[in-house]
Amino acid sequence: FIHFPDHHEGHLTLLRSSLVNNRTQAKVAEELGMQEFAITNDKTKRPVALRTKTLADLLESFIASLYIDKDLEYVHTFMNVCFFPRLKEFILNQDWNDPKSQLQQCCLTLRTEGKEPDIPLYKTLQTVGPSHARTYTVAVYFKGERIGCGKGPSIQQAEMCAAMDALEKYNFPQMAHQKRFIERKYRQELKEMRWEREHQEKDLDDTEDMRK
Repeated sequence: FIHFPDHHEGHLTLLRSSLVNNRTQAKVAEELGMQEFAITNDKTKRPVALRTKTLADLLESFIASLYIDKDLEYVHTFMNVCFFPRLKEFILNQDWNDPKSQLQQCCLTLRTEGKEPDIPLYKTLQTVGPSHARTYTVAVYFKGERIGCGKGPSIQQAEMCAAMDALEKYNFPQMAHQKRFIERKYRQELKEMRWEREHQEKDLDDTEDMRK
């Protein structure tokens, strides 16, 4: 609410949920280098690329362990130093926001006062190909109108493509408002955050070079 005071409460709820989803948690875990401490069944001892959910589980496990071994104060410190500062950048850059989530947010902002909010509905129109190589065609509807269509090797991927098609074709005032708001209020702050992040990474690289 502090960053987006003019946004609909439904949008804020979705935004809050998106901040703790697997993609966001995995990105935080990766930036903190947690994958280096993961114990896997790979006996080659080579670096293993962990799945998004595995990285997210790794971060959640660490936070839970920190709470059990220490206490809530340590968790607060970790979150304030390592987690929350990144969330603001995630919000502004919309790194967390996949097409389906973004479409649902836009639809929620168009709700009629006093009525239940309308949400996008997805319908599989066609399935072609053998079981090992199928292609799905999915359409997305909003208030009874088809606003997008997409294809993909899975229903989920086809739904993502349909949502992206809808975002490109349908006029959502919320998207334009959010973009203007972010650019106006946080343009300089985003530059400073990126500059600071780049210099921190450079300092870490320089430190590692000196150790070598």
